[in-house]
Amino acid sequence: MLFQKEKIEVIAGRRGCLAAFPSEHLLLAVRGSCGRLSMDWFEPEKEARGCEADYRSILYLGETPLLRIQANGSPTCESMLAAGYGIPEGCREIRSVRAALDKPYAGLADALERVRPVLGLLQPGIYVLSYSDYYPTDGDGHFFWDVPESLTSFKATSEYYDSDKHRVLPCFPCYLYPAQSAQKYDPQQAENYRRRLRAGEALPPVLAYSLWGYMSVLLDGHHRACACALEEKTVPALTISRPGRIWREGILHIVWPDGSETPAADIITPAQQKLFDCPLGRKRRGTPPPIASGVGPVWDIEYIKAAQRYPMYADAGALALYPGVELNAEGLRCLAMDDDHEDPDSAARLLRYAARQPGADAKDLAMAFIEPGYPDVLRQSAFEVLDRMKDDPEIDELMISVLVNCEREDDPVYRIANGHWDSLDGE
Repeated sequence: MLFQKEKIEVIAGRRGCLAAFPSEHLLLAVRGSCGRLSMDWFEPEKEARGCEADYRSILYLGETPLLRIQANGSPTCESMLAAGYGIPEGCREIRSVRAALDKPYAGLADALERVRPVLGLLQPGIYVLSYSDYYPTDGDGHFFWDVPESLTSFKATSEYYDSDKHRVLPCFPCYLYPAQSAQKYDPQQAENYRRRLRAGEALPPVLAYSLWGYMSVLLDGHHRACACALEEKTVPALTISRPGRIWREGILHIVWPDGSETPAADIITPAQQKLFDCPLGRKRRGTPPPIASGVGPVWDIEYIKAAQRYPMYADAGALALYPGVELNAEGLRCLAMDDDHEDPDSAARLLRYAARQPGADAKDLAMAFIEPGYPDVLRQSAFEVLDRMKDDPEIDELMISVLVNCEREDDPVYRIANGHWDSLDGE
């Protein structure tokens, strides 16, 4: 192992095809790497039943667990994640990449050289190095570093399946899970990065490792992501992932992180295709090691509120599906009712997202959809937005009108109006 030297070959490059997910990618063949960064899996005992029979994996760096994962193998079912012990202090590869990335981004070719030490930690195989932006949340409205250390379900680990239209929304890595313990949080370091952002400086990209669905684990750059959250920015990121494979009419296609496909024979040799069969990790027997324990910081309310302004994981899919739709009353009405779209579910989802944005006139936007002639799901979302606005005489009068005139007490809008005065803090 002392004289081992990895070989990293660029196979092809590609720019992303989703307008809502600007990205660029390099397809890589990695040979001779040491495999210290690996996704090892544990075989459940034969007598295991229920969730214990699910796939149990741990992302290791050496023998240090960074992340524990429990999944059932279905791409549209969410997985459970638990924090590990954090990046080892003595990992020279991570330290060298951190130093190399701490300068302006100069394109993927340059970034490849900077992250080469971490690529050398991977198992041999075919990988993609991507550059794109992330949201500093877990995909469900929570600050990315504010996670429990016990196994917890995360919706962003799955593809979003729209049961009404029988489709999967566009899926791409854009949410973060921490690989570093929250006890390592340094508010001064986050503030330093905030000052750089306020001065108009572009922060160097963070480094992430793609898991499933929309979710990636953050290997380096936790404080940069903190600063981006507080400044309401997206997080520039370099992501390491494994491309997917799919057969179309008997032809093997490579699936890029943004979901686009390329016939494998157009870009990859038979010898390189064999690298697809290299496992991401090693099979282990027995019981996975215990997860980390410890108490992290109580996160400032500024982080909590900032996270709620970013798109939820289903919002991200809808934004990618309809990149040209304006997030105003006219645009949402068109999305919900125009013959070209007729997608009231996505319109309702994007109404809630638009209303959360700084500077948005949430009341005016929601009031545009309160009439009974609008699709029920869109109208319900409008009332949910209005319900958060307390002590507003016009909204109070509207809620009273619903209670007086609604004929069905099981109507969701009636239930919203009936509970409007239960909480007066607007939270």
